[in-house]
Amino acid sequence: MVLLSWAVLAASIVLAVNYFRWLKRPASHLRTVLKTAPVLLLALYAVLAGAPWLLVAALALGVLGDACLAYEGEAAFICGLAAFLASHLAYAALFWPSMEPILLVGSAWRYTAAWIFVVLTGMTLFMLWRPAGRLAIPVAVYGIAILAMALSALAVTPILPAAGAALFVMSDTALAIQKFLVKPDAPVMARLKPFVWGTYVAAQLIFTLAIAGPPSA
Repeated sequence: MVLLSWAVLAASIVLAVNYFRWLKRPASHLRTVLKTAPVLLLALYAVLAGAPWLLVAALALGVLGDACLAYEGEAAFICGLAAFLASHLAYAALFWPSMEPILLVGSAWRYTAAWIFVVLTGMTLFMLWRPAGRLAIPVAVYGIAILAMALSALAVTPILPAAGAALFVMSDTALAIQKFLVKPDAPVMARLKPFVWGTYVAAQLIFTLAIAGPPSA
């Protein structure tokens, strides 16, 4: 079982790195499979590790979100937004029983990070309000959900969940900029896409290892 867990974890990382080569390619079913495979394997790893069902659910919802966002169009975007919103709520629910709110004010770095999350979320939603158009309200609701997840991760004693949350916030902020504020043919897109993918898969990996733990006998 340990060897299988290591194999699944290694395969997830290898496929995540390999997907960088597909970022510039047009939407296709093959690209969707390659995009969803890394987090799907993390969900399998969580099952093998006997992790809480909320972690498996959060990762599975991430897979659904990845599949939706692998395609173009407003319907696909809304589907992905809904899936990741549910994923963040699952993560927040997972952290909830272990939360110690006093940590957010008793620790200087946690207090600072919490305010950074709040200010960054507020500034991002302010910048997106007009460009997002009729999607502004769904995007705002999503922003509140990821903020709740990030603050929940900051309020648990282990540091890894906070690191995962920070990466997730950075990834989603960059994705929002990519989606609503930057033209598809802008030169910065060549850097935004790898940043969004890299921070996202790193966040999912960190969350998985923080909660399920590394493979062990």
